[in-house]
Amino acid sequence: MIRPWTEHPARTGTRRQIPLSFASVDDDGARLSTSAAVWHYSPAPRAESQTRAAAPRLLFIHGFRGDHHGMALIGDALPEYEIFVPDLPGFGETAPLTRDQGDPGEHDLDAYAAFVDALADQLSLGPQDVVVGHSFGSIIVAAHAAHRARGGKPQRWAGLGLFAPISNDIFTGRLLPGAAGVDAYYRLARALPARAAQLILRSPLALAVTNASMIVSRDPGLIGYIRDQHRRYFSSYADPRTLLQAYWASSRHTVTEFAADLQLPVLLAPGSQDQLSTPAGQRSLRRALPHGELQVLRGTGHLLHYEKPAPAARALRRFLLDLDQLVVRDENRRLG
Repeated sequence: MIRPWTEHPARTGTRRQIPLSFASVDDDGARLSTSAAVWHYSPAPRAESQTRAAAPRLLFIHGFRGDHHGMALIGDALPEYEIFVPDLPGFGETAPLTRDQGDPGEHDLDAYAAFVDALADQLSLGPQDVVVGHSFGSIIVAAHAAHRARGGKPQRWAGLGLFAPISNDIFTGRLLPGAAGVDAYYRLARALPARAAQLILRSPLALAVTNASMIVSRDPGLIGYIRDQHRRYFSSYADPRTLLQAYWASSRHTVTEFAADLQLPVLLAPGSQDQLSTPAGQRSLRRALPHGELQVLRGTGHLLHYEKPAPAARALRRFLLDLDQLVVRDENRRLG
């Protein structure tokens, strides 16, 4: 059945469990381990016949307090592409990171970036493929690509797709009041014992405030869907410690700090009413990128992955087709 929000039927993914062990960038040189839950979506049979054999495969990275479900609607709207969607460590069905001797690992930005690199290795994703991040996922993806560039490693991807990219320091300007309130909420949770922290972090009131402040759509059916998704998955984190570490990583970094090192095509696709970035910040990020493209999605905010999955998919599809043309031109130049 075709869903009106995606313009396509829902896709059914196959779950894979992939053990990972990888070097930490700054956690005392330790190795970090987890077992990554990854959902694999094959191209739809009819769409597969319309897609050229060398079409890029896509790796989707979800945002803070989400899991793979958050990327499902955009994946549904791209039936012709092969897509992989993991749960990040400590969220959904991927276990938190552990160090060599079984001690808990640190869930900071460097660890998440290294996780993406290790997962891409195991999935055999290469320079013809594209990695896509939403919100905190946009920061992780940018940090991952920048770390490879700074380390002198070959570029892994044909391009990056960033939905609702975090361009601004949220503790400045008009974003400060909301950010300060959220920060106080997580600082309170960090100061409390684990049981009390759970009550705060899983509070229905906190969920209601999130919905009220983030939902832009006026479609009753879509609003109900978003609220249900948040009810089901907003608290699918492993434990308060992991969640609070991930919050710190998500709130203290931006894509902009990595922009100069992203020497590959980058799609920026923010919502026109994004609550966590400003139009000026998005334009500044676009100027900082050596090869950036800005496609603003109208009538939505930070939850564009729920509110505008079909327009988001069209923006990504245009970007992927442009990449395809670049590959063809480069190949023609090489041959002659």
